[in-house]
Amino acid sequence: MELAAPVASAIERSPIHHALALSALAREALREQDRKNTGAYHTDFRLATRLAQLAAPKLNHKSKVIDPASGAGILLAALTHAVCGLDRAKAAHWLAHGVCAADLSANSLRAALLSLASFTDDLEALKAMRARWHCGDSLMADHKVWAAMAPDGFDAVIGNPPWEKVKLSRHEFLKSSGAKRHYGAEIRGLDEDRFATQRDEVSDYSRRLLARYPDLGNGEPDLYIAFTDLFFDLCKGQGVVAALIPGGLIRSQGTQAMRRKIFEATQSVSLSIIDNRARFFAIDTRFKFLAMALVKAGHGRSKREPIKLLHERGTSTGLEITGTATIGRAALAAIRDDLSLPEVRSIAEWKLFSKIAEAGTSWEEPGCGWTPKFCREVDMTKERPKFLGRAIRGALPLIEGRMVQAHRFGVKGHVSGTGRSALWKAFPIGGSRISPQFWIRSSDVPRANQHRTGMLRVGFCDIAGQTNERSLMATVIPAGVVCGNKVPTILFPEDSSEERLLVWAAIANSFAFDWMLRRVLTTTVNYFLLQSVPLPKVTKDGLPWKKLVSVTRELQALDHAGSSRKTQARMAQLRAEIDAEVAVAYGLDISDVELILQDFPILDRGQTALPGESKSTITRDSVLTAVAKRISSRGAVWSRRAAEALALGAMAYVPSELALGSDEIEEEGARVHG
Repeated sequence: MELAAPVASAIERSPIHHALALSALAREALREQDRKNTGAYHTDFRLATRLAQLAAPKLNHKSKVIDPASGAGILLAALTHAVCGLDRAKAAHWLAHGVCAADLSANSLRAALLSLASFTDDLEALKAMRARWHCGDSLMADHKVWAAMAPDGFDAVIGNPPWEKVKLSRHEFLKSSGAKRHYGAEIRGLDEDRFATQRDEVSDYSRRLLARYPDLGNGEPDLYIAFTDLFFDLCKGQGVVAALIPGGLIRSQGTQAMRRKIFEATQSVSLSIIDNRARFFAIDTRFKFLAMALVKAGHGRSKREPIKLLHERGTSTGLEITGTATIGRAALAAIRDDLSLPEVRSIAEWKLFSKIAEAGTSWEEPGCGWTPKFCREVDMTKERPKFLGRAIRGALPLIEGRMVQAHRFGVKGHVSGTGRSALWKAFPIGGSRISPQFWIRSSDVPRANQHRTGMLRVGFCDIAGQTNERSLMATVIPAGVVCGNKVPTILFPEDSSEERLLVWAAIANSFAFDWMLRRVLTTTVNYFLLQSVPLPKVTKDGLPWKKLVSVTRELQALDHAGSSRKTQARMAQLRAEIDAEVAVAYGLDISDVELILQDFPILDRGQTALPGESKSTITRDSVLTAVAKRISSRGAVWSRRAAEALALGAMAYVPSELALGSDEIEEEGARVHG
């Protein structure tokens, strides 16, 4: 008791409910590699409380509930508190008859029992509860296991399932064996026989999962998709499923079948989008996940409510809602065939997203000429031994992601060093040039891609983020260079003209297109997400087409003409004209463009602000001036502001990193977006 007294005292002083605190203290320690291998991440008390709040309104102390991946039971503890409160009689009944758990670890189930025991002193209730629990693999458990717990199904299924894919790489195998290494390092000391045995075991489990959960699709199974399927099956009609799952559910290509199942077989769906900046989990702070709460439809006809989409932000003690939108299911299906959900924060944003989607055209529309052929020309890891540190006859400059920005090619040059310690110099607008870190012989480029190095194409930096200054950065890639895998390139086989490449670069770098992409983006611009953003209907050889061709061609020339204020001003003017032309092609008005620009709050960092204002808005004012002029609307206010800012030395469309460090920029963007 002397040892327990300080712990009990600390729990009493803590703002965390005692049952949740006990669960957190009793959980098994997870090494980094354990988390990677199993995809298991302990649930933060704030998330447990929030998920319980979402599930509790449809429950009472006589309900049957289960967590099939219970861990130390923090979700069940939070749900017990939310449903039963301080009523110990209700808690005893709830525990004795309704609370079920399953987990691979017997120690975790012991921890769950400890935390739930704090709600009652009725030992018989605890014995009855523990007798129902299952220790084993929930995904492979026989249906009889669940039927014995709840013959008619569960009133609620709650969980934070594993988030990892079922796969085994040589890198992860070595790390699990104790080797200290980083991804991409040379493979050494591999026990091939042991690796082959484990790989076969993983492959066998993967096949069994795919056979049991068809919604997993093909390829490497995602454990959270299988668990979501299980949650849905365990839940009875009119019951509740509340779960923490990766954001990929609402946007990934591989989760389309699960999205369709959820949207078609539920009465209501609430999805809260949460990022990890409040450090709920020991993973990248940019990672996004969902707090999902759905009510499963019954056997009879029932009304399908619109999808409720929330944005939530972590605080020191919980979460707060920062945005809300309601999305009709039919309206979503009309503009998103795959039912992927855009991350809109308000009704106004949803209306704008729908407006652009309806006005645009699919990349695959027959006869439109936009069907793309993507390529990652050189893999920076696989081909690394073939790289050269200097130019030699017959070698091609290797273009990396940092060398590409909007309408600019060769924006940074290598100074010294390699990897994360490499130093790069940023070239001013108008002064772009090719100064790479590496070269590669044309014969060492993968054979299937060699022909592309002699062609004009477009490329983009695939490392991005929703809160970056700009998300998509694309440019025309000249012949005579080869691009690394972080700069995917695009050709349009149906129309290989230079004009189509120039028009695509203009559209891709526009604020309207970037805003749409930010609604579906995570940290990488993959092909599936990029192609999900519709292109504006710009007729080839029409006046808007010719305008975009002319302006983009001039931008390409100016960026290598030498840096001067005159050059920068002209390039800013041309980019504003592009933004206006693309906005009009999407059918947007001034208010739409104003809403779009609100999503880019860290533009113009380092530019001189107007007197009495805290920050410059010269890019916003320049864009609105150009749009107003294009649609013959009043724009005198923005025109005057832009002119005054220019006179003070500010310049539109200048990336903030030319004046500020990138770390400061990223931090500012995260703070503004919440």
